Amino acid sequence: MQKAAMTSRFLTGCSSKVALADSEIVVSRGGLLRYIVVGHLAQTAHSQETFVKLTDELIRCAEQAYVMRDVQALDEVSQVLMNLPVDAVRQIGSYYYSLAIYRKGRQDEADALLERIAHDGPSTYRAQALQALGAHRHGDGRLDEALRFQLEALRAASDANTNGLQTALMARWEISIIKSLNGDHKGALSDLKGLTPLVSLVARQTPFYFYFYCNDLAVVLGELGHIGEAQTTLDIALASPYAPLYPNWAETRLELEAKRTSATPSVVAVCRPTEVIPAPQPQPHSCQKPNHVVAFWWFGFKGNALQTALAPFAGLRPRARKTRRGILEVLGRSIRSRAPPVRTE
Repeated sequence: MQKAAMTSRFLTGCSSKVALADSEIVVSRGGLLRYIVVGHLAQTAHSQETFVKLTDELIRCAEQAYVMRDVQALDEVSQVLMNLPVDAVRQIGSYYYSLAIYRKGRQDEADALLERIAHDGPSTYRAQALQALGAHRHGDGRLDEALRFQLEALRAASDANTNGLQTALMARWEISIIKSLNGDHKGALSDLKGLTPLVSLVARQTPFYFYFYCNDLAVVLGELGHIGEAQTTLDIALASPYAPLYPNWAETRLELEAKRTSATPSVVAVCRPTEVIPAPQPQPHSCQKPNHVVAFWWFGFKGNALQTALAPFAGLRPRARKTRRGILEVLGRSIRSRAPPVRTE
């Protein structure tokens, strides 16, 4: 598989902290924002607790909008965050704004914002910005640069002052995908399977990660020829309510079906035309040759024994074998993120 084609199978846009109680919720176009802002601020004009709750709710909405691929809502939420009267919150808003404009094709502008956040943003968002920059390089096919950024994000997420559990997960996840894109499918599969406990832990709060993981795991299994296992794994992702929002998962299915077709035993009939023998002549060794039909299967995918079959008639076909850490805990020092989306389209 070409790297560009394979890259499209991997989801490179994923939230690293999404509090989705209902996966079908979609942030509305402004009405919800006005409701949140007015509802919180109407309680008390000068309450720090209210402000923190407002900020936390807006971040939740931004995460939700990103996962649901609602770029307009993501843009609107980020604009509100950027206009709140706390510098750390404004930087968080800039982070989400960078995700929105990246989805609109303004990558240079988005990367410039991310670089500033990676340099002096709130600690969790520094790690997230590095990871997002790596995801953008991944999307451009610059895998060496992508790997460098993911390693930097992993180091930043390991800081004790950073709420970086999901950031670390996504950095390691991206590194495994880069391995696969570089041809080390066995290494990638080993890495992905090693992430299973962490994925399970994160998915307790954010189920989206489990389905995302199923798609990427299916891609790597397919590259190794484990088509049946890959399709079973992918079916889990395709049965989720997120599947319609991520068409690359359906593309993974088509790719696996193509691989299965190319590996499925085939039957080819080869006929020898009857030789018309004239009436017996004095030659002693004259005879009529019978018709011959040979049917055979081509070997299946790697790991299956070579299958052969012979048939005495034409047309024979073989039978087909299918914790969350709230912003309110850290506002006094610096408002930290709830590990945001990292990967791009």
